[in-house]
Amino acid sequence: MLFHCKKRHKNKEGTHMSGSQKFVLLLLVLALCFVVGTGLYSSWFNAASVGVFICLMLYFTRPLLMPAGYGANKIRALVLVLGLGIIGSGSSALNTLLPTIWSLPVLQNAPAWLKNIQLISQPSPWLLASVVIIVGIVFFCLRDRSVGGGHPTPLKKDFPEDRFARKLEVFCNMLQQDLTSIDESSNWSPEYYTELEAEVEIRKAKGVASRKKILGLQDAIRKDRTSRSFLILGAPGSGKSVALRKLARDMLLEVKKTHRVPIYINLREWVPGSIVAGGRKEFSVEDLEEFVIKNLVRRGDAYTRDFVNGYFHDLWRTGRLFFIFDSFDEISELLDASESSTVIDSLSTVISRFITTHPASRGVLASRVFRQPTRAFLADKVLEIRPLSEAGISEALSRYPQFNEQVRNTLFSHRLDLIPLVRNPFMMALLGEWIAVNETLPINQAEIYKNYIDSRIQLCKQELHDAGISSREVIEVATDIAWFVFRSSTFGLEAPVKVIRRYFNSEHVDTVLELLRFARIARVTPGDEKSFAFVHRRFLEYFVTNRFLQQPAEVPDSHIPTDSRGRDALVLYAQLCSETDAQRLANLCWDEIQRYFTDASQRIRAIHCLRFLIDAFGSRREVLQPFEEALSAFVMQHVKAGDNILLAKICLEATGLLSASRAAPVLAAAIAGEDGWLQETAFRACRHLPKMDPELEEGMKKYVLNISETNFWRGRKNILLSLSLSDALSGVYRVAKMRLWSMKAALTSTVLLIIMLPFITFFSASYAAAVSAPILLFAKAGRTAQKEKARKVGGDNPAPRATVPFADKGFLSGTIVLFRVMCFVILSVISVVGLLSPALALAAIPFYLFSGHAIYNGWLAAVNVVLSLMLLDWVAICRFVRSKINDLLNPKKWLAALSILATSVLGVALVFSAIHYVSQYPMAEPVFKATFSLLLALLAAYVAFTFIQSVRGGIKDVRMLRKFTFGLAIKRTQIAIILSECVSDYGRLRFVRRLESEGISATGDWPEGFKLAVGLGEAYTALARLEERWLNLDR
Repeated sequence: MLFHCKKRHKNKEGTHMSGSQKFVLLLLVLALCFVVGTGLYSSWFNAASVGVFICLMLYFTRPLLMPAGYGANKIRALVLVLGLGIIGSGSSALNTLLPTIWSLPVLQNAPAWLKNIQLISQPSPWLLASVVIIVGIVFFCLRDRSVGGGHPTPLKKDFPEDRFARKLEVFCNMLQQDLTSIDESSNWSPEYYTELEAEVEIRKAKGVASRKKILGLQDAIRKDRTSRSFLILGAPGSGKSVALRKLARDMLLEVKKTHRVPIYINLREWVPGSIVAGGRKEFSVEDLEEFVIKNLVRRGDAYTRDFVNGYFHDLWRTGRLFFIFDSFDEISELLDASESSTVIDSLSTVISRFITTHPASRGVLASRVFRQPTRAFLADKVLEIRPLSEAGISEALSRYPQFNEQVRNTLFSHRLDLIPLVRNPFMMALLGEWIAVNETLPINQAEIYKNYIDSRIQLCKQELHDAGISSREVIEVATDIAWFVFRSSTFGLEAPVKVIRRYFNSEHVDTVLELLRFARIARVTPGDEKSFAFVHRRFLEYFVTNRFLQQPAEVPDSHIPTDSRGRDALVLYAQLCSETDAQRLANLCWDEIQRYFTDASQRIRAIHCLRFLIDAFGSRREVLQPFEEALSAFVMQHVKAGDNILLAKICLEATGLLSASRAAPVLAAAIAGEDGWLQETAFRACRHLPKMDPELEEGMKKYVLNISETNFWRGRKNILLSLSLSDALSGVYRVAKMRLWSMKAALTSTVLLIIMLPFITFFSASYAAAVSAPILLFAKAGRTAQKEKARKVGGDNPAPRATVPFADKGFLSGTIVLFRVMCFVILSVISVVGLLSPALALAAIPFYLFSGHAIYNGWLAAVNVVLSLMLLDWVAICRFVRSKINDLLNPKKWLAALSILATSVLGVALVFSAIHYVSQYPMAEPVFKATFSLLLALLAAYVAFTFIQSVRGGIKDVRMLRKFTFGLAIKRTQIAIILSECVSDYGRLRFVRRLESEGISATGDWPEGFKLAVGLGEAYTALARLEERWLNLDR
């Protein structure tokens, strides 16, 4: 009976016509009527011609009526053949052949207009260009845009079973429903959370590729069809899980096209079995495979179990599974593991082997930065989900009407404690929920969680009434459950329901678990082996904080210097606890900082404590008053000393804990320094000051103006937003705004010049590039010579380099500056000389592409003047004039300038008098010529020597670096040795970039005397950034 029902249903589906099929049938009926009408009222030859044309069009366009992806190659081939046919039709031989063809008896009745058609003897360039563009557009539109990429082998070849495609579709539908169920149970903010795209920063783990930003996790994976394994890193709440589930849903929609099935697995549900071998824990691929299979079976039904048991290994073997592993850092074995634990390495190895077991299989592993997989996970590419920018935060929160300008300015200017939180999409959306209800900012971050949890529980009034339980009791039981999960080292952040039920043995546990699930505060997995977890670890930490407040004796102080699992909960606790307990925690951190910050072997403890102070007491600075003066001196000491860029940067982050009077000198010292990383950090910290000292404000303006043209243009949105959020920075904001207007005016002028004077524009650009390159090379050569001199003196570190503002901006920015000056000079000369000399005006007219005038007139001169003035950097000009205006009114300055001028004139006069006197002798002219030639030769030799020295140093470093082969790790002593052997900034920077791009980790300590000091160049700053990542401090 079931068979007959299915057969009838199948027949019913077979007779059902789609909308496109009905439309084509209607077109066929109309075409048939048109053909018959043509034959009756015109001629049957014309009717046959029309019929043949219609049949050809139907044949060629039939792939468009087929399922998605069918016939794409046929369409490409058709367009390519037609394009080649159009290009090849330009032949005079065809025109001589056509009269013979039309003279055939069967074609005597052909229309006269058809006989008179003459093919072109040679296609025009416009026709050729149009054909190439059309073919390119068709190929671009028909490219494979799937996320995972199509499988190279047809599905039918690997799985010839007739019903397999249908079984695979049903299995994929189950996976889609399961993902939807997970989103519904954990999507605490359905209006905003799913709309956030993951902004990822790509860096290759193999090869020598530079870092690159791409918006969208799907785009990052779609653009890479060769990498087999991806590692995704991000802070808790940065959107990793949501982005991965969206990736899985998108790939499921493409299974019919790609024949790759995404398998989403949350690793926090895995309780791995282990054995101890050689003193370390080892895990097996078989255990992970068993967990994956059980996880898939649990999420489905009997049909799912039958499909998994029958086809999982075959799909895996043929590389048709795309594994998406989430929450590596939440595996139960890792929650209490230290950063250097061998457990991380063992689990990394197992997952890497699992993903790459079969040659065509691919996969993704997600983790937060702390306790991330080691290099044992052989990731071909690392995708780092970056924190939200200030512009992104402001734009996202603007969706809430209550987030007005006053709240925005308060958030970014005065709430230093909330800024790190709202860079996280999870916290940003929770804050938006708070602002929507209270129309102001919370006192601390704990209020954000409390507001959301209370509001969700209030939505369950009916369920609370039916269960006979109060909201207070729900919070109490939830706190006990969270404490149990937090303390458990076996289950991590997710525990089986039966274990929770057996541990508490209370009639309220099942009720509370169901209420938390219904309120979307927690998630309970389906199936027989149900497990419980809060939808986000931040909710777990909130309930654990409540436990700390109830039982202060259970507060794990030791988790602060080790940055263990209770650290984030302790941040919440420090914001809510009594002043006595807060003072105790602050003193503990300060003691650790004083004791270990200068001890390289224990310094990481001090850094964790300093960052805890920043996160926990940003809104309770009164707790720090007993040691605020000592903290201020400590920060100033490390910033001004400049012995370690990384430590100075970390100390600068702590300026938010200081009063404005103590923070301003520290920030002014950093802004006036030579290191761009420290300047950037100080620039972000300055907006929290209530007012600006004149010295600091001037330093901020110089910093804004010294940002390279390319970097300023790329970051203009964030720079202006950051400066607009504080009244104290209004002067700096005006300078930045004026610079942006100046750049836009120069850009507009450049576009107009390309249209009007393309030759002069490109000549100026070429000349600027040609001049910029030698200047940069000479600057680098000077630093190379400085390095060589330092090596002769001795020491591993080079001497601090001299600052060359133009050279430090880079080649592209330097070229832009010279281009603007060059174009201004040329246009000014043309404007003035063209009006004064008719002959030169006639010579200038041909350079104009669209002048519209036979002669050079005043209107054209006016346009030249306006365009040339638009090119100038008026911010720099105004600041220069303003800085010198006092000198113009100072008589002493005038007298000094006149005395210098008079001395110069006198010196020139004496030289010319001497020349005139000597020239009276017969041998004078040959001597002058020889001397002048000698001076030119010496100048040319110096330029050539400087250029060769610069190039030679870079080439020598490149050759030296090619000899080195690095493994998974390198000792810091070896890094210092290689840096000392490099003779050019280019070589040192290339070496550091190689360490970064190849994902090489560092071990050991830096040698005695080696310093990542300020002022040593871009390479040492890049190395300090890399050191921050090696120490897992880039959070």
